[in-house]
Amino acid sequence: MSEMSIHRLKPHPKNVEYYADLDGEKYEELKRSIEVHGIRDPLKILPDGTILAGHQRYRIAKELGIEQVPVAIYDVSPEEAEYLLIADNEERRGEDNDPMRKARRAKFLAEYWGVKLKRGARNDFRQFGESQKSAKDVADAVGVNVTHLHRVMKLNDLIPELQALVSSGKLGTSAAEQLAYLSPEIQRSLYEALGEEIANRTFAETKELRRRLEEAERRDQETARLQAELAELREQGREEDRKKIEQLERRIRDLQAQSWRVVTLEQELSALRERGRKEDRERIAELEQEIEELKNRPVERVEVVPEAVKQEIEAWKRRAVEIEQQKRELESKYQATEQLLARYEQKIQELRQGAPVVPLQVPPALQKIEDEHEARVQRRKLYTKLERAVMDIWTVCHQAGGEVDWVVDEFYRQQRVGPNGMEGFEEVSAFMAKIVDALRATQRPRLLK
Repeated sequence: MSEMSIHRLKPHPKNVEYYADLDGEKYEELKRSIEVHGIRDPLKILPDGTILAGHQRYRIAKELGIEQVPVAIYDVSPEEAEYLLIADNEERRGEDNDPMRKARRAKFLAEYWGVKLKRGARNDFRQFGESQKSAKDVADAVGVNVTHLHRVMKLNDLIPELQALVSSGKLGTSAAEQLAYLSPEIQRSLYEALGEEIANRTFAETKELRRRLEEAERRDQETARLQAELAELREQGREEDRKKIEQLERRIRDLQAQSWRVVTLEQELSALRERGRKEDRERIAELEQEIEELKNRPVERVEVVPEAVKQEIEAWKRRAVEIEQQKRELESKYQATEQLLARYEQKIQELRQGAPVVPLQVPPALQKIEDEHEARVQRRKLYTKLERAVMDIWTVCHQAGGEVDWVVDEFYRQQRVGPNGMEGFEEVSAFMAKIVDALRATQRPRLLK
């Protein structure tokens, strides 16, 4: 266990989603204990100072002005860190009665343990480490029974506004579950129409509303299918299809009059009428007119685009993106080239105006490399020339019957001028003088030429 400055610590971002801060007597009791005895149990943290366990002790330490707090550092993955956050809080703080926080914890634990829940199934489980984790483990961890676990987890499908109503206790979990089966789009439309008054409906009323909206959504899907069929018949323009077109138009008008949008507006209208306030009369009139227009709107003409054309359009869209990318790259290169040309033009202007010409300075290290390379080339040329001369002398002497193998042997024995030692070519003249003296001694003056 070690200590760390409280200023280096920070709450875990998921803590507020899973647990509420302590308040009331429970919080004051913990605060008094820390004030008298200090923080006895270390805060569990990540290496970067993120708190896994000890958010309430952290709050109290800040209030009391405690600068150093005991910590235990856990270097774990983000998923395991989140699990430790839940596990430690469940052990220390016990049950949290907020249904939404329970729902979020249950969802995480089911995913972390790999438990796949099916409605009505009590023995769903998956091997986790050396033990089997089941739906019962998830339910026990969040303080519900297995029967209600699926209902609790379904609350995660609510839009944030409805989740807030559940957390505040205004919207019951049973009614909230019914709303959670609706699509987010319908949930939002319903909330915008009714606001918090949606929480005033009984479970039976909410269940009936869900049934009506789901039926209306299915009718909207059927409307879209019929509109596509109608557009295709109109496009073909055959005389024998006229009767079928009329039937489709009537059917579409009937379905449009029962769309989920109409049902939602009717709910708002009903709520306003029940409230009976004078200031709502204008809104009631607007709703009545909008509902009437939706029920009697003309059948929309839906243009049917062939699949081949759709694919061609998508291909052109992709090509347009590629061309745009190439265009940006070329523009970038063009700008860089323009800047370079501008610098060159500026230099030319300076030279034309008589600016002093700065001679090119070769760095000493580079000059040394170039000099060594040139010397090496010259030595190689000299060596090749010398080798050719020696071989010519040997050939002539050999043809004349002389014992001149020593010339070649001597040449290759020269460690400092042979193929393995390219240094010492300044002694080549001395070596040649030695050969000349040998030829004079053997009385072969013609070879001296």
